[in-house]
Amino acid sequence: MPINNWWESDPAERYWMEVRTEPIGFGEYLLAPQFDGGGNPKWTYTLVSHVQPGDRIFHWDKRGRNAPAIVGWSEAVGPLEVVEKWSWQARGTRGRERGVPTEGPAWRMPLANYTPLDSPVTRDIINARHAEVVAVLNEVAGGITGRPYAPFYEYNSTDIRAAQGYLTKFPAALVALFFGGLAADASTSTRRSTPVPSSQGYLSDAEKRSAIERHSVRIAISHYEALGATHIEERGKPYDLLVVLDGIERHVEVKGSIGIDVESVQLTQGEVDHARDHHATDLFVVDRIVARRAYDGTIVASGGEIRFWVDWTPEDRALRPTHLRYSLPTAHA
Repeated sequence: MPINNWWESDPAERYWMEVRTEPIGFGEYLLAPQFDGGGNPKWTYTLVSHVQPGDRIFHWDKRGRNAPAIVGWSEAVGPLEVVEKWSWQARGTRGRERGVPTEGPAWRMPLANYTPLDSPVTRDIINARHAEVVAVLNEVAGGITGRPYAPFYEYNSTDIRAAQGYLTKFPAALVALFFGGLAADASTSTRRSTPVPSSQGYLSDAEKRSAIERHSVRIAISHYEALGATHIEERGKPYDLLVVLDGIERHVEVKGSIGIDVESVQLTQGEVDHARDHHATDLFVVDRIVARRAYDGTIVASGGEIRFWVDWTPEDRALRPTHLRYSLPTAHA
């Protein structure tokens, strides 16, 4: 299912909220079916496949001790797993009417470092800051195109409720509003120190990005070799591959992601300018890549599904600025 991954270019947006009726297993894993009882994908399930190692997950207990609340948080360690056969009972009206468990593939993301909150953030606490919460939700929704997958919604003028679903995106501005320093530094004095084996794939952004890029380029090279390319040369900048195919020199821009059916990729101004100047440019995208840390400490990337656009030219209407360069004024001594 295509996901509007509006947070991908902002490293501060690394938070999520899991909603559970039973708190058993909080902080151990995220687990959601790939399809609902009717055989259809749902964004709230598919979001599990977009969680990255190092992301933080807040846990909403629908029943709580005294009221629904965020009762703790944990950290994704990965790697993302596919459970081939998982049996689950849908809790919605249709699921209850069906009366029998549903079986099918599921997404599973291992978690660690579960930290219970000394003072859970209840719905009453959230409603006490009603105007501020609504302002954050509106600001996020107004700054993107498409669904924000927000963790809360305004039920009425006095009541904010948790969104219906399993996993939602928790904006960094809400983290700052309710958890202060956690937004800047996820390490706290009360955090449990749970060792994470290297085989679980705790990946730094730089390591993971490099491994995914190399893997994507290898897949692109194999693809053009299979098409009969007579010459392939890795370039790097302002495009990744120079390919001679059917006597035509083609320039290939390669993008890789662990996301599922990604709807956008990051481009530099140089990449955009080059694609517009050189007509025979292809955009080659590999998503659904799995990245993990092997036992020897190296990062291993595998898998991936390809999509490509031949004679690609970036259109202005499809480009959206994600960063602004600010020229500093003269400082006062």
